[in-house]
Amino acid sequence: MMINFHTHHFESVNTGIQVLNILQPFPNALPCYSTTGQIFYSVGMHPWYLNAATFEADKVQMEILLKQPQALFVGECGLDRLCDVPFSLQEEAFLWQITLAEKLQKPLIIHCVRAYSELIAIKKKVKPTIPLIVHGFNANEQICKQLLQHGFYLSLGTALLNDKSNAYRLLSIIPQKYLFLETDDKNCTISSIFARTSELLAIGVEDLQEIILQNFISVSKNRIVNL
Repeated sequence: MMINFHTHHFESVNTGIQVLNILQPFPNALPCYSTTGQIFYSVGMHPWYLNAATFEADKVQMEILLKQPQALFVGECGLDRLCDVPFSLQEEAFLWQITLAEKLQKPLIIHCVRAYSELIAIKKKVKPTIPLIVHGFNANEQICKQLLQHGFYLSLGTALLNDKSNAYRLLSIIPQKYLFLETDDKNCTISSIFARTSELLAIGVEDLQEIILQNFISVSKNRIVNL
């Protein structure tokens, strides 16, 4: 069973698990898909699309969606130094979503660009008990080690297909119990990510699937059944 931990695109041929990301503007209900696999959701306010004018309404709708049992994760949310949204609003939204994740006891999927020191500082200050997963990780070795030291999980994606990327170089130093795999918004299959990861780690694809499945069960805190 292959788990696509974070994706923006429903993969119709996927017979495993897909975690589809729902961003603002939020729908009135979670979408339904016909599939032989399982669909779960993450719901979050992405820093790129934050709007002070709709912030309060977005919070209300986001909380409604997250009360659905299929919504296992809060996010993606976080901090991005390269986008035009005021960083103060990003921090406010991120802190609110950490608080909501704690309230609902649902793990947090994090988008972080050039703000890792701020991210780690927030974790040290807030001390959340829920798992924190940095998605699309492709930063340098120092940041990788700092995140692992502070208990973050790392989800890696298509950067693994590029032998010049940080993700490709650093995969072997990430403890397998902290690892997830994803396609994010890229036009590729999760099977291609699993195949490359299996090759790089020199373990069988089925063994890798079992590792990721157990990680998924662990962070989901027994909210999932029939796996």
